[in-house]
Amino acid sequence: MKTISRLIAPLFLVLPLTALAEPLPKPVAGMDCLVGSWKGAGSMKMGKDEAKIVASWSCKRTSAQYGVLCTFHVTGVPGMAAYEETDLMGYEPNTNTYHWYSVTNAGETHDHVAPASASNSIQFVYTGTQEGKPLKEVIDLSFASDSKSLVGRAETFVGGVSTSVMALTLRK
Repeated sequence: MKTISRLIAPLFLVLPLTALAEPLPKPVAGMDCLVGSWKGAGSMKMGKDEAKIVASWSCKRTSAQYGVLCTFHVTGVPGMAAYEETDLMGYEPNTNTYHWYSVTNAGETHDHVAPASASNSIQFVYTGTQEGKPLKEVIDLSFASDSKSLVGRAETFVGGVSTSVMALTLRK
């Protein structure tokens, strides 16, 4: 019982302090545009194959409001019943960059990075290797001024050659 008391006591000190906390820094508050349930459709092109896809993206605040946690679900991707992705996003003030860390059921684990943006558009880039060749994934997001719709495009390059392009339009 004493152990539980020791664990709970600090909460009573922290909770009143969080009520008096300063507002979130502007780049952190700017991630609010992601929060919500998104649905939409688009296309997926892989080599000569192209398919219509349907997507949902559900995002909520996490880490004391300093981050955003999302789940992404896509159907229609050739060769997959469903493409699943879990995303964790946050702002890194020392480098003035956003980080979008994603893990997918296609075996991908990437840390996409974007410089902070004052506009409604942002570009995230991941660089790595695949089968010994340079890999680059570029994700462009453009939000409507009311943050209720977005256009997204993700293109993957292996060895400098485009291997896939996903284009989506999503609405809250």
